[in-house]
Amino acid sequence: MKILVKILKGFGIFILFIVIISFFLPSATHVQRSMVIKASPEIVFNQVNTLKNWTKWSPWHYIDTAIQLTYDGPQAGTGARYSWKSNNPQVGEGSLSILGNIAYDSIYCKMEFKGKGFSYQYFKFYKVDSGVKITWTIYSRIEDMPWYMHISAKYFNLLADRMFGSDLEKGLDNLKKLTEKISAEEYSRTHFEVNIKTTKAQTIAAYRTITSAKNIGGDIIVSYTKISDFAKANNLKQAGALFIIFHSYSPGKIDLECAAPINKFVKGNKEINVREMKSVIAATVNYHGGYDKIAFAHNAIKKWVEDNNKTISGDPWEVYIVSPMTEKDNAKWLTQIYYPIE
Repeated sequence: MKILVKILKGFGIFILFIVIISFFLPSATHVQRSMVIKASPEIVFNQVNTLKNWTKWSPWHYIDTAIQLTYDGPQAGTGARYSWKSNNPQVGEGSLSILGNIAYDSIYCKMEFKGKGFSYQYFKFYKVDSGVKITWTIYSRIEDMPWYMHISAKYFNLLADRMFGSDLEKGLDNLKKLTEKISAEEYSRTHFEVNIKTTKAQTIAAYRTITSAKNIGGDIIVSYTKISDFAKANNLKQAGALFIIFHSYSPGKIDLECAAPINKFVKGNKEINVREMKSVIAATVNYHGGYDKIAFAHNAIKKWVEDNNKTISGDPWEVYIVSPMTEKDNAKWLTQIYYPIE
């Protein structure tokens, strides 16, 4: 009996110690993460401001794919609300509502957990040169929780940044991938006019090589040097703008063929392939500017091909009408992109 009394006293002292320590622990938690996204503030803002979009990027929606969602109020903005119900104890039941917002600047939300109180979420959007910087903050107070959770919540606050911080990072990364893809598709759709042309047959001298995104500049120079040396040795003249045929493309491995139109047919050698390039029907766009955004022009053609039920029938090529070889100002560069179609 004395042993039991000692155990109970010890347990009571331990509980008292826990309670006393809790008075010195923080009564609120503040978790914040930020990320720069290469998309317009409007696109990023609308993904957060429209609650039905949260299933595409919110980290908590990925925990339980069978989560039950119910939407109330407007689709977006102040008053929009959704409730969730899940059998997964990590998700549970609750609701999220938008309390207020300022267009393309900030969004203020309240998240309620059934039987566990509520917390607040705040999104702030900053315009930067490369797009938008978004800051996501979660803020909670023990006053907003049931009284019996106050002590445990204070201890939980010590771990909140580590636990919730990773969730916010995952969510922002999901949002980044989603909105940058949307932004790229929107840019491709609105900035380029796709035309159909029948190309002229021509004789070309070409040098094929395997390179990478890191080494492509130097390898192109080497390739055209070889073509130039071949042309001089065979008294050939350039009969048009230089171009590159892309047989396959990934950042780590690019299979390309540098080519130059020439004025007559001669026999090639082990490095230089001389051949006739046949006339084809091609979808084409004119791309103006530096090459950092040229992928958008390629995407515009691919999207046009898809929307118009066409088929790409060969490898694409880029013709450098105005290039770094003749013009220093990249704003004046002009590249024509061709995709053979049928």
